[in-house]
Amino acid sequence: MAEKDKMEKLNITFREIDTGVKTAAWNMASDDALLKMQVERPMPTLRFLSFERCALVGYFQSVSQEIRIDYCHKLGIDINRRITGGGSIYFDPSQVGWEIIAPISLFGGNVPSFYETFGKCVSFGLQKLGINAKFKPRNDIEIGSKKVSGMGGISFEDAFLFQGTLLVQDRIEEMLYSLRVPIEKLKPKEIDSVRERVTCIQHELGRIPDREELKDVIRAGFFELLAISTRKDELDKTELDRIEKTVPFFSTQEWINRVKLPSDSQGFLTGSYRKDFGVVRINMTVNTTQKMVRQTVITGDFLFEAGSAFYDLERILRNIRFEKDSIFKLVSEFLATYPQIPVNDFLEALKEVFKKWDWVKAGFTSDEANSLFAVNYSPGEEFNPKYFLFPYCAKDTSCSFRYNQACPGCGTCTVGNGYKMALDNDLIPITITSFEDLLEKFDMMKANSATAYIGSCCEPFYVKHQEEFRDSGLKGVLINVKDSTCYDLGEAHNAYVGTFESKTELDTYLVEKILEFVKSLKN
Repeated sequence: MAEKDKMEKLNITFREIDTGVKTAAWNMASDDALLKMQVERPMPTLRFLSFERCALVGYFQSVSQEIRIDYCHKLGIDINRRITGGGSIYFDPSQVGWEIIAPISLFGGNVPSFYETFGKCVSFGLQKLGINAKFKPRNDIEIGSKKVSGMGGISFEDAFLFQGTLLVQDRIEEMLYSLRVPIEKLKPKEIDSVRERVTCIQHELGRIPDREELKDVIRAGFFELLAISTRKDELDKTELDRIEKTVPFFSTQEWINRVKLPSDSQGFLTGSYRKDFGVVRINMTVNTTQKMVRQTVITGDFLFEAGSAFYDLERILRNIRFEKDSIFKLVSEFLATYPQIPVNDFLEALKEVFKKWDWVKAGFTSDEANSLFAVNYSPGEEFNPKYFLFPYCAKDTSCSFRYNQACPGCGTCTVGNGYKMALDNDLIPITITSFEDLLEKFDMMKANSATAYIGSCCEPFYVKHQEEFRDSGLKGVLINVKDSTCYDLGEAHNAYVGTFESKTELDTYLVEKILEFVKSLKN
């Protein structure tokens, strides 16, 4: 049976309005007014709308936790709050929004079912453009496993407002920089990984349809599946007066920051795992106060074909308890249906996320935790390091000791400070001058009965050589360096053989904090 024959027909005429491109505050005021007036005087409405550039949090979210505030202020991107729940969203004038505002009883009174009902209507309409749009539970519309639209709604007494947005042009980078998505470093590879799961009408058609064409197909979807016809109309004076009266309120900090939560109570936790299949990286937004996973993004460079598995898993790993056993069980059961994915290795990446959580519990911020890499070790276990390994690339480029294991401590670079801190904590400092040198030092440490070490290196180096770090059998805590690395500059091979000519910086604050942490384990 065709989709349009399965759905109950309403045979009703809605009024249709298009309020054009407005500010976030105006659109929030209009949502509020139209929903409440639907109770006072029922008038089923299909509304089209768009926004000036803005980043919007959901009704229950905290701006400081969800939005990159400094970036938005710098670029003149407005920040506001929706009257509906759900996650944060970036809008710009290219996107087309649609809303159904009507009595709940008109659609049978089952609000949760509206996601599927309206999602299928809009998907059916988009198919008229020649694209294979499908409703994806719970609240997305996809084209070939890529999200093109999200939906959400709210009810008030006997009325509801249900809305969706349609991504028309590629605004991925603006979205990623405006919203605090769980991708710690917004590099081209990470941005491309998001493009693999989000699309827009422009990419699918090879052209940008005008607003009227998009309105035509959305309208057609509601007509053909639900027999909803429309008559074009405009907001009347009563509605406009109500909207204009409340715009000032929806512009206030009282409204925008009605939910205030410490920004450091929610952050990103990342875990990477490398094996012969490549690298899997799991990025989670975790509310450390509520112990909830808010969002998950899975990226990496792996040889197996994951298809839509990771995108579907990301939906599951959202707004759930951040509890290790239950998440491991959920992920194991889900991935069991994908024999091409190495489940146990994926779980190792997940273990790395929970190691970062152990650092948070030990008193480190989420940003600090993401700069720590525990090798053959979980924070809090017994840990007795004997050596501190420093990267030669953090020494001054003109220093005669740059490629030497020693350091005179002259103070011209952070390594000198690091050597002093290591010696003050009874650790033997050594400069690692190449990857081969690192392997030799592993053998030397084991020959000297060492069981553990502290070190500093960049994250790309750690991930690339994660297997060798694990295979050493030594426990290690590695601290990420600051500033540009050889990988950022495209000189990884030079660093490998010990001829990298630029300079990085140690994170001396975090080095000191780790040394204090290790000291506390002995007390």
